[in-house]
Amino acid sequence: MAPQTKAVGKNVPDGGMRVTPTGMVRTAQWKIMPSSDTMVKGSTQELLLDAAALDRYEAFTADMHAILQKYEAAMRQMVVRFEILDRDLSIRRNRNPIHHIESRIKSPVSIYEKLLRYGKEPTIGNLEEYLMDVAGVRVICSYKNDVKNLMGLLRRQDDLEIVRIKNYIENPKPNGYRSLHVIVRIPVYFMDSKEMVPVEVQIRTIAMDYWASLEHDLKYKAVAETHGLDIAGELQECSKIIEGIEARMQVLANALDAGQAKHTKLAK
Repeated sequence: MAPQTKAVGKNVPDGGMRVTPTGMVRTAQWKIMPSSDTMVKGSTQELLLDAAALDRYEAFTADMHAILQKYEAAMRQMVVRFEILDRDLSIRRNRNPIHHIESRIKSPVSIYEKLLRYGKEPTIGNLEEYLMDVAGVRVICSYKNDVKNLMGLLRRQDDLEIVRIKNYIENPKPNGYRSLHVIVRIPVYFMDSKEMVPVEVQIRTIAMDYWASLEHDLKYKAVAETHGLDIAGELQECSKIIEGIEARMQVLANALDAGQAKHTKLAK
């Protein structure tokens, strides 16, 4: 147990604890805070627990490093697969369909909090059974057709298991969010075993990512600062406008691809 200390700049009652990425200090309750690299700008999310939950949290996180290692391995392998696909398509079609790739591993705090939200006991077993998004990869494409083509290529990789697909491009969320979400299981090889580890893959266009990034930021703004502006309605309208622009850009891309194919055929 860490020695008793004071939280700088605050009046801290005795009798509780505060869990942070840098250690533990006495406070009124346990507060499990996400690390700085996983916090969303503007987010004030905290997980509040009473002191009796300390042992449960510590037991849950004790073996977390070993568990997260396999999810990180699965995430890295998934990133490499997309990089290989992008290079292969670049050679065959003379352009890169993937603009960039992002990846992340959920922090122990986020995992713990999500299990509680699901109404599940925070155990390693429940983590592996109920959470499919511990490892995440986001692929940002140039055009809408690239999203569809990449999904088709994933289906053709016979060592991948497609667990679930949520197509928010063809069926956007009510707020206007559009993206393709896929849960895949990818083989991870250890010294004496192989395990199929789930990874959440999000595939979207630059335009979809632009909207989603700003929406994520705007929803944390105080409602009082909007002065009667219908933020939800504006976001829906912006999504429709972006979708229209995206469709027009796809027409241009199709024309360029057709011209390139014709040029290549004549050159032969």
